[in-house]
Amino acid sequence: MAKLHSDKILEIGIQLAAEHDYDALLSKIIDCAMEVTYCDGGTLYLYEEDQLNFCIVKNQSLGINRDGKSGEQYPPVSMDEKNVCAYAAIHRKLLNIEDAYDCGEFDFSGPREYDKLTGYRTKSILVFPLVNHEDKLVGVVQLINALDEQGGVIPFGEECEKVVQSLGSQAAVAVSNMRFVQEIEQLMISITQVFTDAIDARIPYNYYHSRNVHFYTKMLVDHINRKHARGLTDRSFSFMERDELLMAALMHDIGKLVIPNEVIDKSSRLGHKLPLVLERFGHLTALYQIDYLEGRIDREKWEDFQNTLVKAGQRIEELNKKEHLSDEEIAYVQQLAERIYTNSSGQAIPFLTLEEKECLTIPTGNLTGAEREIIRSHVDYTIKYLHKMNFDKRYPHIIQWAGAHHEFLDGSGYPKGLKGDEIPFEARILMVVDVFEALTSSDRPYKKPMEQQKALTVLTEMADEGKVDREVLDLFMEALVENADQIQLMHH
Repeated sequence: MAKLHSDKILEIGIQLAAEHDYDALLSKIIDCAMEVTYCDGGTLYLYEEDQLNFCIVKNQSLGINRDGKSGEQYPPVSMDEKNVCAYAAIHRKLLNIEDAYDCGEFDFSGPREYDKLTGYRTKSILVFPLVNHEDKLVGVVQLINALDEQGGVIPFGEECEKVVQSLGSQAAVAVSNMRFVQEIEQLMISITQVFTDAIDARIPYNYYHSRNVHFYTKMLVDHINRKHARGLTDRSFSFMERDELLMAALMHDIGKLVIPNEVIDKSSRLGHKLPLVLERFGHLTALYQIDYLEGRIDREKWEDFQNTLVKAGQRIEELNKKEHLSDEEIAYVQQLAERIYTNSSGQAIPFLTLEEKECLTIPTGNLTGAEREIIRSHVDYTIKYLHKMNFDKRYPHIIQWAGAHHEFLDGSGYPKGLKGDEIPFEARILMVVDVFEALTSSDRPYKKPMEQQKALTVLTEMADEGKVDREVLDLFMEALVENADQIQLMHH
């Protein structure tokens, strides 16, 4: 029997150490304690803020399986020695009570009242503290009604005391380690938030973009896991995979920290160059007036130049804000750029510089080819910075996933031009979510937001063209419908 208990404790220790989900770990502690003592029920309290807070309660006979996050809420246990759990916590002592109704040392009025309501009979009780390797109290476990082989209630034996003492130590260490990991993870998230806030200080819209991408990614991943639980898809994400993908969603645009504001926040074709163009037109008007006054040109030519420059200024201001240019509008800019003023000394002043001409002849959008390359370089910087953060052990795929969120399945994306199976499923999720958020965003300085359905139409067309993953898009559209109310709240 001792050998069996020893093997079981070793097995349980391995199980507790391998568990990465905090809530699952707490539930497993009660399951293991009930299993090794063969009892009917158990309750786990965690010691927080000088009181014992209810965490898990299970009872096989009554069919109870509750945690502190759902269902009936239980008040915390004050550190009063009349309460058996508080006494065990204060004195770090295991307590084995044969019959709660015959014990006058502790106040069992609560269990008695509960028994009256349910018809249950609380009898044998085993309470033991969870004390970690630093001799710090983590919590208390209370087990009730040990059972014999026929299911009758019996006292907890001495062998149970030894087993749960060992279990208590292992459980306390597991909980402490898990909390420590959570603190480290929270620190990582906090650092991530600092980076995101730094981006926000430079690019206000990107702050919301990163968080929205995180929100939509979480929504989609959880939808996939719910479908998997119902047997509707083979896709699923473990706790660690989900955590890593959400971190990738937060960090995917961190490289934008080094992109110049005049490029990343450019809201018109000329950007900050427009005042220079208008100032030059004013200067040219003055020069032509001087030429007229000094007799180098006649009045007709002076008036013609003056009218041309006034209309050019008005036209340039109009074209500067347009999202799309016609062939006629592009031809007008090119003709204007060919005009040059030459002064009496032979100095040539072009109406438009080559750079200004390039900006004003972009058929669609605001960015020149060079500026687009600068924007695209944010992915390279994201990869570079994530390498420096040494995420390899905790998040071994974060660089691969975050670094591929602008790749397309047909190879037309960047920075590497990956195709098909070269792009992981997780990166395909970020790809769809990133495009959707960018299209529907209401705070971009350079475009109006798209309606959700229109954005989905654009993504559907991209799927038809073989750019984005059809499966991911279908799942995403399902998730949008499922979470419509939550999305509406997010946008208000």
